[in-house]
Amino acid sequence: MDKRIVGIDVSKGWLDAALAGEGRVERIDNQPAAVGAWLDRLRPALVAFEPTGGYERVLQDSLRERSIPFIRVHPNDLVAYRKSRAIKAKTDRLDAKLIAAFTVDELMRRGVGPTIIGDETLRELASRRRQLVETLQAERCRFAMAHSEAVRASLTAVVDTLEKSLNQVEAELAKCIAANADTKERSGLLQSLRGVGPIVATTLIAELPELGLLSGKQIAALVGLAPQTRESGKYKGRERVAYGRTNVRRALFMAARAAIRHPSPMREFYDRLVTENRRPGKVALTALMRKMLVTLNAIARDRQPWKLAEPT
Repeated sequence: MDKRIVGIDVSKGWLDAALAGEGRVERIDNQPAAVGAWLDRLRPALVAFEPTGGYERVLQDSLRERSIPFIRVHPNDLVAYRKSRAIKAKTDRLDAKLIAAFTVDELMRRGVGPTIIGDETLRELASRRRQLVETLQAERCRFAMAHSEAVRASLTAVVDTLEKSLNQVEAELAKCIAANADTKERSGLLQSLRGVGPIVATTLIAELPELGLLSGKQIAALVGLAPQTRESGKYKGRERVAYGRTNVRRALFMAARAAIRHPSPMREFYDRLVTENRRPGKVALTALMRKMLVTLNAIARDRQPWKLAEPT
């Protein structure tokens, strides 16, 4: 507590900053010049904030420029902490104080390190590609159900535009990966695992920069593939996976489905769970996703291709 730990509630127009251990909350314009001047004046040891879908980018960039450690607080953790303290009211200033208190009471006790932020441009391109794929699929479904010629013509025009835009984004993604020697090498190494293609590798690089920097258990928990036990008294519920990086789980789901289509150790693992252990297909596929993630984590950590990869 002898160091300056700050909790920040991020809004579109401003930041509300609360210094842990103090009752005062300061409001700063969410502009690079104002945020930079405030950080230069305060020089905090650690800054914590809740992600808000992009409005925190100015703060993140300013913190990185000054090499100030920061943590992005998961909304679910903050909700649970709010309930534990029986706090009913909710304002920007109260949220800033809550984030500061949570950082001191919980995160510092856990020994959580600063957030690892990857390439923002790559992450934004990967996010845009996902949006286009989802919109394109929806428009194609509408086209299949449409009977009016006018509606079908409109949908055709939209689909053509979306396809062109998707091709442009995918080309830019490939260019972005190839332009950096580190990401290019990492992409190639990740694709040495059966089932992982360029899109899955790009998703992992863009949205899971922690890959290779954490243990297998930690990376599984971060993505949301660590089974959560549910027991109370005589009740024993099924273990479930939840929270984490939804987009990464989706990519791993597609990778796992691809991996079991062809003979490989991953398919053998899946078949053994289904035939010998009598696990339902969905449970076995989730277990395979976790195994693939842990393997990919080791590949990124050791900078070595999958040891069972087929020679090229």
